[in-house]
Amino acid sequence: MTTKFVRWHPKGKTIWLYPGPEKRSKVRDVRWGDVLNIVEDRSDGWSRIKWGAKTYYIQTEETTDTRPLEVLFVDVGQGDGAILTSAETGNEERIIIIDAGKSSNMARLIKWRFGKLKARFDFAGAIMTHPDHDHYGGFQAVFDNAKFGFDKVWHNGLLERAGDELLGASDSSGRYLTDLAVNDEDARNIYADATVRGRKRYPKLIWTALESDRIGPVEMLAVGHGVQAGGHTYLPGFSPADSGDARIRVIGPVPERRGGQPALRWFGSDIGSSAKNTGKTKNGHSVLLKLDIGMFSLLFGGDLNRPAEDYLLRHYGDINNPAAPLSDTVREARRVLRADMMKCCHHGASDVTDEFLEAVEAFAYVVSSGDEESHAHPRPDLLGRLGKHGRGDAPMIFCTEILRSTRESGVKEDFTRLARLDKDIQSLNVDIDEIEDDGRDASQERTALKDKIKGRSALQKKLQKRNVGVYGAITLRTDGHRMEISFMLEKPRGKQRWQSFRLIHDPATEEWYPADDSGH
Repeated sequence: MTTKFVRWHPKGKTIWLYPGPEKRSKVRDVRWGDVLNIVEDRSDGWSRIKWGAKTYYIQTEETTDTRPLEVLFVDVGQGDGAILTSAETGNEERIIIIDAGKSSNMARLIKWRFGKLKARFDFAGAIMTHPDHDHYGGFQAVFDNAKFGFDKVWHNGLLERAGDELLGASDSSGRYLTDLAVNDEDARNIYADATVRGRKRYPKLIWTALESDRIGPVEMLAVGHGVQAGGHTYLPGFSPADSGDARIRVIGPVPERRGGQPALRWFGSDIGSSAKNTGKTKNGHSVLLKLDIGMFSLLFGGDLNRPAEDYLLRHYGDINNPAAPLSDTVREARRVLRADMMKCCHHGASDVTDEFLEAVEAFAYVVSSGDEESHAHPRPDLLGRLGKHGRGDAPMIFCTEILRSTRESGVKEDFTRLARLDKDIQSLNVDIDEIEDDGRDASQERTALKDKIKGRSALQKKLQKRNVGVYGAITLRTDGHRMEISFMLEKPRGKQRWQSFRLIHDPATEEWYPADDSGH
C-alpha cells in the first residue's frame, strides 16, 4: 500500500470517492491534500483506496505525490488549539501542536489521528503560548500518554508558581519580570522545589514534561530565544537553514535587558503581581508566531491585549520618539505584522487596538471560542472591527463556535423522547401525591419514586443541553500559491460534507482571489 494525496483541481471542482469504477454514484467528497492509502493503481484510470475500514475508488488523475502544508484549528471549546503539519512527508514531516485548549478535545483528536500507530509517535514540538488554562490544559493528557513523544516543548518564559510571586521575581523597579525560565535547566531549578509547584496545574504540566523520557528539552520561545538568522528569530525546524518551504518567525514575546539578563515588562494598569495585572502580563507576552510559505502568511495572535499590542507596534514600528504619530508606527510595523490570515487574539475579545488590526490587515480570520463561557466571545464589536480593518471589500471570518453543530455524546435530541420524559415525571409526582394523601407509611416507596424523577430529570437536561463536539474545526491548506479553507457542513448537501473556499495568489496584484465562482 502506498500513500498519495488528493490533488488541487485546476478548475476548482469537487473531487469525489466512488464505490467502484463501474458505479459512478458519489460516496463522499474529499479535499485537497487528504491522505489516500492506495491499494491498487488500476490500468483503467482508477485507483482503489483504503479509507478507514472501507474501500473506495478515485480517479487516478485526481491523486498526487505531494501535499500542501496544513494548519488545523481544532475546536477545543473555550480556548486555543492548532496542529501544524509541514508539507514534507516521511522522516522530513514536522508536526507542531500550538496550544491544546483546556478540555479533552485536543487529546482525543490526537489519540484518534496518531494513536493508532503501533510505534510511539513523536511530534516535532509543543508550544504553550502562555500559562492560561484554556491554552495549555489539554496538553496534560497528551503528555501523560505513553504513545506520544515530543522533541521539544516551548513556552513564553513565564512559569507560574504557588505563593505570592505568581510569575517570579521582579527587578528593583518592580516593572520587569526577571526570573525567566530560558532553558530546560532554568525550569528544573524553579520547579525542583515541590512547594513552588504547589497544586497549580501549569507547574504540574511543565514538571510532567521535564520528568518524562519521551519529551525533550523545555525551553523559552521568544525574540532572541530560538534560531537566529538574518537578524530575526525562528522556530527551530522552520528557519531559513532548515529544509522545506515554510518559515515560522517568532514575533513575540519581546524580552528587554535588565541587568544584562532577559526580562519581560509588566502589563496592566498597575505594577506588581495582582491577579488582574498577572493576567494582563502573561496574556500580553503570548508566543506570537508568523508562518510564511511562498506568498502566503499566517499570524498566530495568542491572547494579546491592548498594552501588549501598543508595545509591539512601537517595537516593530521602530519609533523611538513617543510623540511620533501612531500612523507612522502602524505603517512601519506593518512590514513585520502584515499577514494574509490571522488567528485572532484572545478568542474574539474586544481588548484589542484598531491600530494593531490595521498593521496586520488580514483578509481572513479564525476565531477560536466556545459555548458556555462567561466572556461572550466572540464580541460583536470585535467582529465588526475585523471587517472594518481587514483587507478587501469582504474579509472572511471563521469562528469555531459558530461552525460547530454536531453533538459530542451521540445522544440525539429527540423531542418525542423529551415529551415522554416530561409525562413520566408528571406521573411519578402524581404517585407521590397519592402516597401522601393516603397517609400511609411508604417512605421507601416515596424515595424510590423520587430517585426515578431525579434520573429522568437528569436525562432531560442532558438532551436539552447544547452538547456539541469538535466539528467546528477549521482546516487551512496551502502551498504558498494556492490555499483552501474548509469546515464540515452542519448537514450534508447531498453527498457533500465539506464547505471549502479556494483561493489563488495573483503575482501581478500580489493579492488572493477565489479560484472559482461557485464558493465551494
